Amino acid sequence: SRGRIKLKSVLVVLQFCISIVLIIGTMIMFRQINFMLNKDLGFNKEHVLVIRRASTVGDKLDSFKKELKTIPGVLNVASSTAVPGHNNNNNGYMIKGRPEESYLIQSNWVDYDYPDVYGLKLASGRFFDRALMTDKEACVLNENAVRGFSLEDPFSIRFEMHDDETEEVTLMPVIGVVQDFHFESLRAGISPYILRFQNEDMQWGYVSLKLSPAANAETIARIEGVWGSFTNNDPMQYFFMEDDFERLYREEKQNARLAIVFTILGILLASLGLYGLTPFTIQQRTKEIGVRKTFGASVERLWYLVAKEIITLVAISTAIAWPLVYWVADSWLQNYHYRITLHPGDFLIGFLIAIVIALATITHRTIKTA
Repeated sequence: SRGRIKLKSVLVVLQFCISIVLIIGTMIMFRQINFMLNKDLGFNKEHVLVIRRASTVGDKLDSFKKELKTIPGVLNVASSTAVPGHNNNNNGYMIKGRPEESYLIQSNWVDYDYPDVYGLKLASGRFFDRALMTDKEACVLNENAVRGFSLEDPFSIRFEMHDDETEEVTLMPVIGVVQDFHFESLRAGISPYILRFQNEDMQWGYVSLKLSPAANAETIARIEGVWGSFTNNDPMQYFFMEDDFERLYREEKQNARLAIVFTILGILLASLGLYGLTPFTIQQRTKEIGVRKTFGASVERLWYLVAKEIITLVAISTAIAWPLVYWVADSWLQNYHYRITLHPGDFLIGFLIAIVIALATITHRTIKTA
């Protein structure tokens, strides 16, 4: 009946609308994940092994680092209280001459080799120098801190840090400005960051090793051997920086895999529904097809006759799906400070995939009938 034909059309539109939303949404999700995993973070995360619980080594930290450097495949070693993705200190500072202002800055106490291990790049000034003992009281800022605190000449100011217990005031001249790097997930923007020198009494945090690309399991075993000799065979806890940053986006990757499953299910349901409804459509037009064929209509022409209706329904589905998926995708991307832009190509590809699936579903039965 006419009512069933309308219901059939509504169901086809609904099924393909859901499928198109899932197809485009999954494509956008994977583009964002790929963007996060491949974006230049401003530091080197490849071939960097990080050992946790540096405090286990105790006052032998310097000797431990020197011993690690003798292992083939270990290019450099650095110690620090924080590493990218694992921040631990958000301290309050003041600037000498600005007593009315205080600043909250992410702090990291590092040694001389930290900038080299992580490949940090200078915007101006310099890093800590072994030849200058005064550098132990100095600090290095990131560009965001210079901009955020309106420091026209950062090398002319001194940061102050007050110890509430001893009422001691530490003055720190700025000797360098490092280019901004992502020390947190790309969900968050880059905030002010300060590098301070890690003195001998600061033995907690991490030990980071820059490995050569040729480093292998034997290299790791020798590192564990050195760790065991300095810690009385305490188990070594470590991770690779590259793997750790991928871990930050584990939730997104799990959601993307789940989206693939739902997309496949959506496509199968839409295809099965259309496959089952195709004979019904053809049955409604059996006389018309017979008359057209009697007057010389080709199989291709008769296929187009049926396909045109399906293409129209998919086009209607697309017109409904596009605004919906744009709103959902744009809202989801707002969770990330650094994100992709939505391209018309994403939406067009979703439409084309739906068309191909629909036509592939009906072609066999339509040609057979024609």
